[in-house]
Amino acid sequence: MAAGPGAVRPSAGVVYGVLALGIVTVSAAALIIREGYDAVGGGSTGRGLLMAFSRMALAAVLTLPAWRPRPAAHMLPEGTRGRAVAGGLLLGLHFGTWLPSLAFTSIAASTTIVTTVPVWVVLMVWATQGQRPTALTGLGIAVAIGGGALVALGDVDGLDAGSNPLLGNLLALAAAATYAAHLLLGQSVQARGLGLWRWTTVVATIGALSVAPLVVATAPGEGPFPLRFWAAVVALCVISQLIGHSSLTWSTRWISPTLVSVAILLEPVLASAGAAVLYDEVPGPLVLLGAAILVVGVGLTTLSEQPSVQATEVAMRLNE
Repeated sequence: MAAGPGAVRPSAGVVYGVLALGIVTVSAAALIIREGYDAVGGGSTGRGLLMAFSRMALAAVLTLPAWRPRPAAHMLPEGTRGRAVAGGLLLGLHFGTWLPSLAFTSIAASTTIVTTVPVWVVLMVWATQGQRPTALTGLGIAVAIGGGALVALGDVDGLDAGSNPLLGNLLALAAAATYAAHLLLGQSVQARGLGLWRWTTVVATIGALSVAPLVVATAPGEGPFPLRFWAAVVALCVISQLIGHSSLTWSTRWISPTLVSVAILLEPVLASAGAAVLYDEVPGPLVLLGAAILVVGVGLTTLSEQPSVQATEVAMRLNE
């Protein structure tokens, strides 16, 4: 993203400091989710869906002021309504699968698999627009798939690693694919004049409404949750989303989006380190090897395919 006219470039220390803040706060998401689960005695599908619903509902409320200064703020630009509805449903599917995934598999496996979003973007652009990936991109995808297979087959030693790793890994994979489709729709509607924060309000609202029936259907029915659980929900929205992703978005004004895209691959590394320290969750050797290979594959894909880089930039503006 180019800086606006007349913008004063901040010092390199400030730029890279904000980038580091964004990486650290985004990486905290999985740890915050695990903290919320611990507050209620462990994770489950219902608790994950409740956190997903609450996070999106809070994000919708906090971004609602973006509509107030606009004339005819209740109207969406032509050609964006259907895409906004689809984008909201996909966002609900993304959070409705990723948060529960952390109840069943390790933080290392879940966060690594979710970083495959750029790979899914390349495949979707190829399928829908006929843009064939380059040879290097194809290699990156193949490497990522191989690493992902090792993660899925790997074992995890330690506490709170998850009761059903295969299910958790599949949910994380579904979260990556649905978010890739969501961010491609985000690119499309922004090109048609729907602003970033207004888009966020719409999709967060629709996403929350789409998950609400599932929350009711899977509710644990064990009484009110403690304040610690709700504090985790607020932290997830404010720290990882509003601070984390806003910092990454701001960073792309001053440094290459490619560099920011690659830097975000540090997320599973930092999240896994935090899980090892805080929850004694130590990935087994096969998971570590697979995660390293997968990150290399995603990095190759991101660096070699321009649509992937652009999509990752939009992901950092719109998300998790």
